Amino acid sequence: MIDSAWFNQKLIEKGASASDLARFLGVDRSAVSRMLKGQRKMSAEEQDLIADYLGASLLEVAARRRGELTGFAESKQEGYVHDTARTNGRGALAKAARRDTASGDAHSLPVHPAFGCMAGTMTIPDDLDLTAPIDVEWSDKLYNE
Repeated sequence: MIDSAWFNQKLIEKGASASDLARFLGVDRSAVSRMLKGQRKMSAEEQDLIADYLGASLLEVAARRRGELTGFAESKQEGYVHDTARTNGRGALAKAARRDTASGDAHSLPVHPAFGCMAGTMTIPDDLDLTAPIDVEWSDKLYNE
């Protein structure tokens, strides 16, 4: 389950080895080797120390420890990439990041940085009419089936 490649890449970027990490954690080198191969579980305390050692966020290490990638990315979909050109660096919207209202007047709505992040996540079949009423009461279908 562990994302071994990510942990090994982070060690390389730091210029460290598994032996260095083992010394930092105060455990045997074979324990770190087995942990990075997924043969030994990483404890919560080790996770915290590894995050500090690698200079990575605790959330990132926790996700990589379980082999779970975060974000909207799926096997056939690109992950959401925040457009930093739309913000002023402090998370506030830049003036250029505005879209006009339907009337096109001077009153425009700010565009949130997450606007459009779910694009492409849902496919609606061509023959599905979303405005058509359903055949049965949704509650009957939900609770009686």
